Parts: sequence; structure tokens; C-alpha cells
Amino acid sequence: MQIKINKIFDYAAMASGLILFSLAILTFCDVFGRRFLNSPVAGTIEIVEFGIALVAFLAMPRAFFLNAHVSADFIKNIAISKLQTFIIVLRFILMLVIMSFVAYGTTKEAFAFFENKRVTIDLELSFYPFYFATAIAMWLSVLAIILWFIQSIKESNRNEF
Repeated sequence: MQIKINKIFDYAAMASGLILFSLAILTFCDVFGRRFLNSPVAGTIEIVEFGIALVAFLAMPRAFFLNAHVSADFIKNIAISKLQTFIIVLRFILMLVIMSFVAYGTTKEAFAFFENKRVTIDLELSFYPFYFATAIAMWLSVLAIILWFIQSIKESNRNEF
């Protein structure tokens, strides 16, 4: 089961990379077209804005699960096992609460955009698919936080004995 969930996080990170690569190509084409052909790609700014949000939030679950964040190592290397467990629990609570609120708010906003049928200015793309994709990525991050916590507590208990 856990291996399948790891694959989901990996696929989300790969999708993030593909989106970032596509955005780089789109930006290159836009700049090239604007400079040499006097014809920029329509809607580039809108697509890049949505794409960058997707890149960030699709990459997050893997970072949460692997504990691959930029962090202060001086707290991590404390030898007292009870203090380490306390820090793990504190990190878990903070990350879970914050990410859950962000995911809930984004999901609520996605449903609001779905109901009012708002679209972007240039390409008239609906907002709600991007918000739903971002919300799904955020809920994956919440799941990754929970799985990271379980894994960290197991490791902490193994190191005590």
C-alpha cells in the first residue's frame, strides 16, 4: 500500500517537472515570437500563473513525505530521544494544521469558481479546473504529512530500542 502511495507522490512530482518544462518552452516561444516575429503567444501570462501554482503544489507531497524541505539541522541532530519525538509531533501538528487549512480553502474556492463560471481575460479559460488540480495536490500533501509522521514515529521508536 505504501509503495503505491509513494508512486502517486512520485508521479505528482514528475507532472510538476513536465509542467515546468512546458512553461519554459511556452515562455521561450512567447519571447521569441515577441522579439523576432512581433507576435507573442496569446495568454502566456495566464497559463504561466496557473502553471507555476501547479508546479509548486504538485511537488510538495513528495517533499513532505521524504522530509526533503530546507530545514535547520541543529534541531534535527539533538540526541535526546524524547525531545526528538516532541519536535516531530510539533512539526506534524503545525504542518498538518496549516496545510489542511490551505487545502480546505482552495477546495472551497474551487467550488465557488465552479458555480460562478468565472474565466480568465485573454483565453477565457475557466478558473475551477486549475483550482481543483491545486486542491487535489494540497490534499495529497496532507496525506504525505500524515504518512511522514507515521514513518518518523516508527523510526524514532526503533532508535529507542
